[in-house]
Amino acid sequence: MRSLRSLYGDAKLRTKFLLSFIVIVMITVCLISGVNYIVSVGVIKRNSGEFSQYLIGQIGINVDKLTTDIEQMAFQQFRNSSLSGTLSLKADSAEEEYARSRYINDFLNDVLFFEDSYLSVSILDAEGRTYEVKRKAVRQDGAELLRSLGLDDIKERRGRALWFRGEDDTLYMAKALYDIETSGYVGVIVIGVENGYIGDILAKVRNLMDGDVLILNESDQLFAPTALSGAAQRYMQSGLYRSDARSDFEYGGKHYISSVLATDYDKWRIVQIIDVGRLTRGTESLKFWTIGTLLVALLLASLMAARISKRITANISMLLQSMSRFTLDSKHERIVPSGRDEVGLLAAKFNSMAEKIDDLFHSVYREKMLAQQAEFRALQLDYKALQAQMNPHFLYNTLETIYSMAKLKGEEEIGELIYLLGRLLRDSLGKKGDDVSLREELEFVGGYLAIHQIVYGDRIAVEIETDEALDDCRVPKFILQPLVENAIVHGIEEKPGKARITIRCREEQGDLALEVEDNGVGMEREKAERLLRPDRAETREGGGKHTNVGILSVHRRIRILHGDSYGLSITSRKGEGTKVRVRLPAVRREATDDAPAGLGDALAGPDDAPAKPGTAPPG
Repeated sequence: MRSLRSLYGDAKLRTKFLLSFIVIVMITVCLISGVNYIVSVGVIKRNSGEFSQYLIGQIGINVDKLTTDIEQMAFQQFRNSSLSGTLSLKADSAEEEYARSRYINDFLNDVLFFEDSYLSVSILDAEGRTYEVKRKAVRQDGAELLRSLGLDDIKERRGRALWFRGEDDTLYMAKALYDIETSGYVGVIVIGVENGYIGDILAKVRNLMDGDVLILNESDQLFAPTALSGAAQRYMQSGLYRSDARSDFEYGGKHYISSVLATDYDKWRIVQIIDVGRLTRGTESLKFWTIGTLLVALLLASLMAARISKRITANISMLLQSMSRFTLDSKHERIVPSGRDEVGLLAAKFNSMAEKIDDLFHSVYREKMLAQQAEFRALQLDYKALQAQMNPHFLYNTLETIYSMAKLKGEEEIGELIYLLGRLLRDSLGKKGDDVSLREELEFVGGYLAIHQIVYGDRIAVEIETDEALDDCRVPKFILQPLVENAIVHGIEEKPGKARITIRCREEQGDLALEVEDNGVGMEREKAERLLRPDRAETREGGGKHTNVGILSVHRRIRILHGDSYGLSITSRKGEGTKVRVRLPAVRREATDDAPAGLGDALAGPDDAPAKPGTAPPG
């Protein structure tokens, strides 16, 4: 085994490919062929078994129907006649006895000639007297046969028929008769039927199925056929028919299987005995074709494997030669592969390796720019998703309805709160673009603070210090609201007493400086520095519900838009308050939309006169 592995390891690549292809194809083809053969044989067996089961089921139905027809005929004849009263009548004279016997014989003749297959009809009354008519072909007396079986067994069946087979292969049906009116026992009727009445059923299906079919009555007495094969005799002698389960047995060096189907109330049992070899006799040709196909497929696969391995190794040899020349000569000669397979692609990559080195610096720079653009687009999508969370028209209409209801009920403070919230939503959802004027941003923050002033009452005082010359400066949308919200949540809510928020806007050395200052709880310097670190973006501060994601998002957004020299800085002292400073380039652009309502309007409410922008709101 070790020598074979050594030979294979030292063999050329073409030889390895050829041997590998042949082994893989051989295993695959053998596996597919074997599985197909096994599955095909199984399908043939299953289909044959299902068809045979269907046929014996039909045989059982036909046997049950034919015998039931005789039983129902006998009962109908008995019910439609006066035989019940005649059998119950006791004759007092010879004339009455003669009339009684004549009527019974006439009834028996009517039943006998109802069907050509009927051979004899006998009646044994309650007194033990026998009346019988029969054809010449019957040698055995039906009444005597009935006495040998035992009348008590027939009486206990309460009118249910008993089928049995006579010595001359005649089939008999015995049925107890009861008076129609009194339900008293009056006698037993026995009808003898020729064996072919049931045996002909097997003759009709003999060409459609294999093996032997046996018909047994409820006492496991064989009704048909009269002549049994050796396998059937072995089956009957071994008593395998007593079980309804499938049985297997050997006879004469052959394997047989048997299946039993019982009709309703186990009246009849249909047994089929099949030679397993006959079930698979059609698979010999399938085996021949499977082996032939296997050999042809292996031959064709070997030829194709040889050709494919040659083509693969040809490209590899050419690549090795070109790489050897490249190592000996400083001048690179481009490789021209004969195909575009993996080896051809490897050659192409080798050719472009030197060119890729020259472009490396430019590629890194372009990737950095693309990454920044992607990050900026992601932030824009976050802001746009925040703005488009609900249908603006739905929100406006709903808030307008609530506002009207509050006004009608005299809830002025609630109405003012709803009005401010509606304006705030309209400003946040209705304006398009990524930047706004400083005046519009201050108006939006003023509306936001006006809502909080209603909520907190006179606990919050707001001061806005700005220069009207800066109103047209362009700033990113929602640049101040996250800072104001952070001041309220983390600074003011956690500190009792009077709170103050101051917003300052001024121009410093050609840049725009914005400040949001509060007199809240403040924080340590280390904690303030951590707020602008990306690795602390999801850290909860103070155990509250809010995080520093809003401040960090504003900081990163400014740096992506304007560079690292701009952004946020935080100054804070524990117990004294916090100041967040925003540095932006002072960019002015003429506004194309009408100026919205002033900040004072948002702070004053819907019924008050609008205040001028930049004035401090009340409270």
